[in-house]
Amino acid sequence: MSTLSWSHHLGPDSAALNIAGIDTSLGLKNTGGKRERYESLLRKFAEKQVGTVEAIRVALSVGDASKAGREAHSLKGAASTLGVTALAKHAADVEIAITTGQNVDEALMSLSHSLVAVVKAIRMSFPV
Repeated sequence: MSTLSWSHHLGPDSAALNIAGIDTSLGLKNTGGKRERYESLLRKFAEKQVGTVEAIRVALSVGDASKAGREAHSLKGAASTLGVTALAKHAADVEIAITTGQNVDEALMSLSHSLVAVVKAIRMSFPV
């Protein structure tokens, strides 16, 4: 019989993972179903993506729409994979706004609010 090692968040009978604004079932499925790995990816996402809106704004301020679009696209992909579907939609809206040059400020504001809420929810779920 093998011995399993569980992190303090996990257990063989652990309850479903509930994080506001995140479809954790979808995220777990998309990341291979390993909860410990998924939690690690969520932590990394919160750490890495927290500055994405500012990075987009900086890129736009220096006329680098291509870089701004890549930042939005990367955020959209990561959010989609992790089950953060509303945030992914806001990132897609920013990507479109950058491409068309229309409603960029409004799209960035919506993205910023969504991103802040998701990062806060992740950090509350996995305190350091």
